[in-house]
Amino acid sequence: MIQQDGSTHRWSPFAEKKWTLITSIDDYSRLILFAGFFSGETTWAHIQAAKAVFETYGLPLRYYVDSLRVFRFVQGRDSYWRKHVLETDDVDTQWGKMMRLLGVEVIFALSPQAKGKIERPYRWMQDRIIRTCALENLGKLSEAREVLQEELDRYNNHQVHSDLPPKN
Repeated sequence: MIQQDGSTHRWSPFAEKKWTLITSIDDYSRLILFAGFFSGETTWAHIQAAKAVFETYGLPLRYYVDSLRVFRFVQGRDSYWRKHVLETDDVDTQWGKMMRLLGVEVIFALSPQAKGKIERPYRWMQDRIIRTCALENLGKLSEAREVLQEELDRYNNHQVHSDLPPKN
């Protein structure tokens, strides 16, 4: 199972705009399979992230995501019509249709706390990436992407995770 999420944040104090970090993490190994900065949290950005995971690791059995409108239609939140004709999950989002066509089951987390395995790395990355960008006076997206790749390597290959045995 893969968890995918996005975090829109000002990843550098010198950046003019906020960027969105989209990550995909393997639920079992806790390895971050994909991490990339995008200009916004869009359907296309999440599709590109999933595509990168599929091309590198193959199709997973399940994806675990939140109820962001990219992933799920929620009646009341996503509808502007007074008379609701469609209920929650009656609309297949583009991302959801892609997953269904590929045969990947989608599971929706009902709260942010339910996605703790992906939220913890975000706290770690926010701390590391923001500090590095601040110390090195980096404000461009291309510069932050280089820092992200270094931190991704550190997280996957050198960081000792508290809930996993140490690597040999």
